[in-house]
Amino acid sequence: MPKDDLLQSNSFVRIQSLNSAGKRRKSITYSEDQFDELANAGRLYSNQADDSGDADFSISKLAKQGLIDEEDESREENDEESLSEVNSSAGNTGTVILDSTKNSPSPPLEIGVRSSTPGSKVIITDDDASSNYFEVDGDHKPDSNRIHSVVKRLTRKEKLRYNTKYNKYMSHFSDVTFEYRPSILDGNISLPFQEKFKGPTLEAQVREYELKRRSKLHEKNFSYDDNADEVVVLNSDFTGLYVLFWMYMAFSSMKLFVEYYREHNGNLKESEIYNTMSTNLILVAVLDLVMYLETYFVFFIHWSCKKKILKWKNVGMIITSIYEFSFVIFNMYLTENILKLHWIAKIFLFLHSLVLLMKMHSYAFYNGYMWEILHELNFSTAVLNRLKDQSIPSSKEKTDEGVIKAFEKSQQFCSFELQAQSVSNTNIKFPLNINLHNFFMYSMFPTVVYQIEYPRTSKIRVGYVIEKIFAIFGTIFVMIEVAQIFMYPIVIRALALRDTEWTGLYNRLTECSSLFVDIIPSFIVMYLLVFYLIWDAILNCIAELTRFGDRYFYGDWWNCVSWAEFSRIWNVPVHKFLLRHVYHSSISFLSLSKGQATFMTFFISAIVHELTMYVIFKKLRCYLFFFQMLQLPLVIICNTKYLKDKAVMGNVIFWIGICTGPSIMCTMYLTL
Repeated sequence: MPKDDLLQSNSFVRIQSLNSAGKRRKSITYSEDQFDELANAGRLYSNQADDSGDADFSISKLAKQGLIDEEDESREENDEESLSEVNSSAGNTGTVILDSTKNSPSPPLEIGVRSSTPGSKVIITDDDASSNYFEVDGDHKPDSNRIHSVVKRLTRKEKLRYNTKYNKYMSHFSDVTFEYRPSILDGNISLPFQEKFKGPTLEAQVREYELKRRSKLHEKNFSYDDNADEVVVLNSDFTGLYVLFWMYMAFSSMKLFVEYYREHNGNLKESEIYNTMSTNLILVAVLDLVMYLETYFVFFIHWSCKKKILKWKNVGMIITSIYEFSFVIFNMYLTENILKLHWIAKIFLFLHSLVLLMKMHSYAFYNGYMWEILHELNFSTAVLNRLKDQSIPSSKEKTDEGVIKAFEKSQQFCSFELQAQSVSNTNIKFPLNINLHNFFMYSMFPTVVYQIEYPRTSKIRVGYVIEKIFAIFGTIFVMIEVAQIFMYPIVIRALALRDTEWTGLYNRLTECSSLFVDIIPSFIVMYLLVFYLIWDAILNCIAELTRFGDRYFYGDWWNCVSWAEFSRIWNVPVHKFLLRHVYHSSISFLSLSKGQATFMTFFISAIVHELTMYVIFKKLRCYLFFFQMLQLPLVIICNTKYLKDKAVMGNVIFWIGICTGPSIMCTMYLTL
């Protein structure tokens, strides 16, 4: 509509009067917090990745979302209707006029928000446009030196954000995904997310294929040789073998229990392993609960950022980093030097503290990254509209097209990144995810990598939970038997050997070799039982109770032909954490090469593994650290032409390492 026609419109004149200094409309006057909430809710920006957006919204929708008060909505209902009429007549359906209630010595800076409708405008203050990357001066003119500094930073980040091969943006969190997946045993023993055993399935598949085959032969009258390349794919479950395995374990455990009972005249209290495990159970449980409650510190850090009490960059990030380091060190010192707990309690609390540490770190730095993305979006939007708004004198100057292009890409990526984090119909967007319910559910999920939403199953299968509970306690019982009957006597021999004087290198090596050979069988059994207890029984039980949909906690590591494969699929939850927060973070934020990032990942993992040995043996010997770092040259050797295509040989070498490595390390820690 022409300007003269607008001046003749009563509604337009009325709105201009309401927006004047003396009669400012309070119904569409928002504070700084409310403006950020609107932006985070996706109302003030569009997803530029697909050029689809809508800046139009109603006050009633905002009231329903709790972003403004119902009182404001009803008080200015008539004025809202008049404003809609003016926007419609002017052809600016996306126009929304906002104003900060924050008192400022200078008038607000008028900038535009890109939407599908040209001419959309939003009024924000300098404070709204500020972030850790930039500052806007008192005259509302962007600092050109600062802008060019940001452009250089954005240019460096572009190669990590944009995939030139597929011509699309890449989310920073696309490295780790969660899908509806069963665990390996559930997927091969029974159908995914099913609990009923239906008997033989292979024969039914063979019969079905034969019927189809006969039907084709009869209809088309061709011979078997006509389809010689056709391959029959048959799927079967192994529930029967699974039942047989656990029946064998049950009868073997019963035999061992009866023999131990007879040897000790029915006195089970003589079991050193059982007595150690049952000591201070209540104290250990209380300490574990306290450690869990300590993790809520990172939630309150981001809650404070959401309430504008803290800023994540510099302040929140430094506080969180110091707290994470202190969290592990303090709990190690508490259990060892103050409470003086036994080694089983110490290793349990230490390993759980590492799990909680990873959960805290992932939650803190995920949301910290999102704060920076949100600030960058606000900044890019402010600068772009300042430079493109020809009504502002300073923007009429010639502007470098490279600068505009850099900020356009920044705006598009940030919009895409914020939108990409919401994957379900609930459409929860950052920072609306920063609430107690979201953090509590994340703390319960069997994962150490945070994201706003996860795939969830529709219900809890009670029968499946009961099965896993029996598996947990049954496996613990078998582990106690193996440790008490087979491993404990060997440990006593090793400790006695350590305390005796050396009678010669040959004699010492002979005795250590004897211990090593004796401990291998029991260590292999214990190794497999620990794996099944944690990664299948416990994690699947927790996943079922929380309706967590992704049960891919481990891959088929028993088929590995190299140590690189084993490091990826032996412990998938921790691998995802290391991949995102160590490997990719080293590349993104420390500018390391892939080789350097790989070395750092193995190095940090080796340090943590060595700390577990320190907690158990109270001495730092670095044997496990050495073996962990030894995986790097082993990975290189496995990729050579002599072993790369020899899968069976690679698997044999892998199993030799699995069977002998833990036994060698245990013997070294006990005797040296």
